[in-house]
Amino acid sequence: MPSGTWRVVPDSQGAGHVAADLTLQNTSARSCTVSGFPAIALLASNDRTLPSYIVKDTSVPATTITVVPGASVHAEMRYSANVPGPGEPDNGQCEPTTVHAQAQLPGDSAWAHITLDNPTPVCEKGELEVKPFVSGQSSPAGG
Repeated sequence: MPSGTWRVVPDSQGAGHVAADLTLQNTSARSCTVSGFPAIALLASNDRTLPSYIVKDTSVPATTITVVPGASVHAEMRYSANVPGPGEPDNGQCEPTTVHAQAQLPGDSAWAHITLDNPTPVCEKGELEVKPFVSGQSSPAGG
């Protein structure tokens, strides 16, 4: 099973949205290949499932990546932490705070349980705009 992190990309906040990297590390003793988008489920502090809606950003083509043991891949996500969507309250927090997430590689059956570095609400009913996996641990500053 991979291990993972969810970290905000430095200097990425703007227009009510923030970018974060979902990073998964190959913890096995074998190389593997990855191509495509992660599956993601948002979770509260007690691991209760929160609304999660993944929008695949297909403006960046998915490539096949060979991930050697100990190496990582990441997928950049964009979401709103403070701009409510339709049906969400105009005052206060738009959605419950996401503290953990589960993430899955394309075609895999195992889920990695991840604790967010900075717990956050994910507005618009948990909408995450996600780019496909690329090599490495993180995106450049500014998203």
